[in-house]
Formats: sequence, structure tokens, C-alpha cells
Amino acid sequence: MRSKSYYQHAETRDTCVLDMDDITRSILEDLLKDLECPVCMEYMVPPIHLCTKGHNICSKCREGVQCCPTRICRAKILETRNVALENIARRQKYPCANRQNGCLDLLSVEHIAKHQAVCVYGKMKCPFHLVETCPCTGLKSDLKEHVKAAHKTYFLEGSKFNSPHLTLCFWMLFCFGELFAYYFKKRDGRYCAAVQLIGTSSEASKYKCEFTLRVANGIEQISKTFLVRGYSEEYETIFNSRKCFNLDEETVEIFVVDKKLNLDVQLSKV
Repeated sequence: MRSKSYYQHAETRDTCVLDMDDITRSILEDLLKDLECPVCMEYMVPPIHLCTKGHNICSKCREGVQCCPTRICRAKILETRNVALENIARRQKYPCANRQNGCLDLLSVEHIAKHQAVCVYGKMKCPFHLVETCPCTGLKSDLKEHVKAAHKTYFLEGSKFNSPHLTLCFWMLFCFGELFAYYFKKRDGRYCAAVQLIGTSSEASKYKCEFTLRVANGIEQISKTFLVRGYSEEYETIFNSRKCFNLDEETVEIFVVDKKLNLDVQLSKV
């Protein structure tokens, strides 16, 4: 049996670990504050410029000002760069600019710009632009209401539906508190279908989609299951990878009855 002092030491050690985590988090938050540009209030990435009194400004805002924007300073901005702060920035993990809209990703300076260009929590085109003219651009949080109002014929609620069409088909579904897009089309002599989560690839990997193609008697069938794809993936890339429902025309025609398919699509959590 271990002595009481051992347990007291273990408790102290655990407390120290928690304290160190809090300290580390506090330091990182303070570093991010130091990396805020005084003009746009976004976090600075290299190159970071200086004024003659040592204040910093990001490269984008530097192009539009002639003197330091820091309050009560107004000193001349130099071509000199703050190399020390740039080195800190390169080691820092940045929150996405869409954090207030729900994005929780933290990325290095090398990856943050690429991520923000495709982040689903930023401004995005209505997914229906793939198959019809829809000029709407907005936030993910507003997408459900837009689709229900503007594309209600192609909006479903629930995790299971039947897809009977042999022609191009694009629907959106709401289930598990998330929005999903279903795309079915014929290309290069094959019938393809895939489901995307209106979210990141890591979030999408938490869901799977089962495609079940049946004949009229309900006995003969083909069933295939795939992971749901993230919204940043192009459908053509998904179809080419064949990590989706992908059958040749001759096989599919066996299952056609009255020019319709009996294709069930079931979404579930992994």
C-alpha cells in the first residue's frame, strides 16, 4: 500500500500539469494579441512591417497607409521588417478568420490562407450553383433556411431517402443536425452518386452512406457503403476516385423498371 504522501505528491503533480496547460494556453493567447494588426485587427503573418517607433502592421494594411496607425504615434512606416516577430508567427497556430461563425481549426502560417479560402464557415456559394443558376452567397449558418425557401422541392429532412431518377439529380438533406448534399449523374457511361457534408473532411468522416440498388422483387440487390465526403472535395474528383456509388450502364440497366431506379440512400454515423 502506498503512503499518503505518495498520493499527495500525485495530486500535486496533476495540479501542476493542469497549471502548466493553463499557463501555456495563456502564453499562446498573449502571443496572438501581440500579432493583431492595429488596422484590420486580424492576426499578422510574414511579412510584418515596423514604424520608426517599433509598432507593427500587416503587409496588406501597410499598402494603404503612410504613417503608423497606432494611436498617438503617427510615425513613419519603414521598409524594415520585424524578423523576430515573423519567426514567432511561423511557429504560431492561428485560429481561422471564420472562428466567430463556428470554425475551430488552428493552423500554421503556411496553411491558414489555403484553409480560409475554402473554409465552409466563411462566405460560400449556394451548393445548387452546381446544377442551376443561384446567385446566393452567404454563411453556412444561413444555408438551411435559404435552401428551404429557394429550393424546397429538392430539400429533404431525414437520414434515408429513395433516388429513382436516371438523370442528373441534386438534393440537400438535413439530419443529425447537419446539412448534406447528394449528387447523382451519368458520366462516361457510368452512373455515379456521392454524398457530401457541408463541412470539413474530418467532420465528414464521422458519417457513412449506404447505397442499395434493388430490382422490383426486392430480393436481388447491390449494396455499397462509403464514407461521406467533405465539402471542399470536387464531385468530379470523388467520381474519378470511385470512392462512391459508381456502376457501369449495363449493370444499372438490369435494375431499371419503368425508366426508374429503386436506389435507397441511407446516412448514418460511423
